[in-house]
Amino acid sequence: MTLSTPSPTKCHLVLFRGSLALSDISGKNRDLHQLLDNLVSLAIVRGLDYLVPLITLPYLVRILGIEGFGLVNYALSFALYFSAVMQYGFTITAVRKIAKNRDNPKEIAVIYSETITATMLLIVAGALIYFPMVLFINDFYQHFWLYVFSFTFIVAQALFPLWFFRGVERMRQSAVISITSKLLMLSGMFIFIKNESDYYLVPALNTAAMAGCAIFSAFWISSQYDISYKIPSLKKIKDVYKEGWDIFISQLAPNLYNNSAFFLLGVFAGPTAVGFFSAASKVVDIFNSAGMIISNAFFPYLARNKNMIPKFHKLMLLMGLLLMILCFVFSDFITAILFADKGAGIAYYIKFMSCGILAYFMTLSFHHNGLVLAGKDRYVRLISVWVSVFFFLIGLGIVPVFGIYGAMIMLVGARIMMAVGGFFFYKRYVADTF
Repeated sequence: MTLSTPSPTKCHLVLFRGSLALSDISGKNRDLHQLLDNLVSLAIVRGLDYLVPLITLPYLVRILGIEGFGLVNYALSFALYFSAVMQYGFTITAVRKIAKNRDNPKEIAVIYSETITATMLLIVAGALIYFPMVLFINDFYQHFWLYVFSFTFIVAQALFPLWFFRGVERMRQSAVISITSKLLMLSGMFIFIKNESDYYLVPALNTAAMAGCAIFSAFWISSQYDISYKIPSLKKIKDVYKEGWDIFISQLAPNLYNNSAFFLLGVFAGPTAVGFFSAASKVVDIFNSAGMIISNAFFPYLARNKNMIPKFHKLMLLMGLLLMILCFVFSDFITAILFADKGAGIAYYIKFMSCGILAYFMTLSFHHNGLVLAGKDRYVRLISVWVSVFFFLIGLGIVPVFGIYGAMIMLVGARIMMAVGGFFFYKRYVADTF
């Protein structure tokens, strides 16, 4: 009996296939490790984003009063209209482009320069509209510095290249920068805000913290990633705006119901009503932040591993349902701890708005990590525009009549409708492709 000896060609083929299998396993492990690292880093950053308000919220309500707290949030709600324009959906479009070119440093450098330039041009355009309004509208001009610092805060926020760190999947670096600045800002709140007249320092301190993040990040990116800023051509900038148009509109449109809920409430019911509404909304946003953390961490990973999208959707739906129940059940307990005797009625508002938590998770799941990843940006834009316009018009009718209750109906109703629309379009046009 003779044993056949494999030919050199067959040996090489076996070894080649084995190396491919090992490489594939290694690649998957590397992807999962990077995903976990990004998830932890985002959890720390976003956790601080909502832990800081948990610490400062009771303090600011006590020092500034519910009216002063409402005034700060009213100014911020106005500035946030311009924030959506400045960021132009780069938190999705730039991340998507960088993630696809992760192994091409030259292309990443081009994307970085184009995105920064496009942002700066939008900041200039926004300033040319914002400041004349502040100067000529008496209610704004009375609190001039409050509105100035609210605008500079959203400018600094737009220039902080979080999209870059998400795209290259190196969230740990941005976490270090953000944590340091937030701790300094938190210290400043307790040191400098001592009475009701210090209300304008709230956005001023936020500006200082965010500006520090933006400046330090620019130096870090230049030194660690060997990326330098180069002025792109006007044609390239036009292409950036054109490519991101659908995502921009889909992110701008929700301001019609989201920020407008605060803004209309301030116009028709005054800063005290905004204060109560803002306090309840911030508590609900803490629960929503879990969805944002998971969505942002998974987005680059899912862009490369689209077969995992259905499992991701199940995870998001389960977590959204669980957090909605927890928020509703523990609203009285949370209110008692945060607001004490100043929180009368806030628990009821939290209960009402908690109904939108599951819808928020669904929107993140089927819009950002479903339709967008499938290249169906147009459907996201259509849903966002129609739902936002519809509930903005509803808000114009019900907020003047029902006050806070009208604002809550406007906000929660829009989130539910947005989620339903995303689910419908995803199931109809995308689900079978993954």
